[in-house]
Amino acid sequence: MDSKEIDKLVNEIGGVIALYSCQDKPIKDITRLINAKRLLVGYCFRFSEVVGFALDEYNKGYNFRKRNIAESKLTFMKDGDSGAKAEIKAELRAYKFRIDEGEKEALYRKVKSYFDTMRDAITSLTQDISILRKEYEDSRVHNNG
Repeated sequence: MDSKEIDKLVNEIGGVIALYSCQDKPIKDITRLINAKRLLVGYCFRFSEVVGFALDEYNKGYNFRKRNIAESKLTFMKDGDSGAKAEIKAELRAYKFRIDEGEKEALYRKVKSYFDTMRDAITSLTQDISILRKEYEDSRVHNNG
């Protein structure tokens, strides 16, 4: 999934959350809340794949950088550098890999944050649905009483 697809998915999710959360008065229509919850659950599944992909890419970048530093450090030590000097040279040589890793980490943290927000919204919707169901059941008891 590329950044355009992620941005599109985030905008779609944002639209659902905005409809639910930006009302001046609370939504009393349980059907709308259930539909919003179903939409978010579907997006949550799709977004969990994005989170997994981003974490995998970040881990690959981290492992590549660490492996490259270790190999470079060994090479420098074979050439006669001390351990500390070899480590510094290896780190300096691998700065581009660290930048790449940092970008992958930033993407992972971004999509994980969106995913967590979506889960929080689903939890909130679930609570609101439960409250409305209870209110409906209570009103039926009092109206039939």
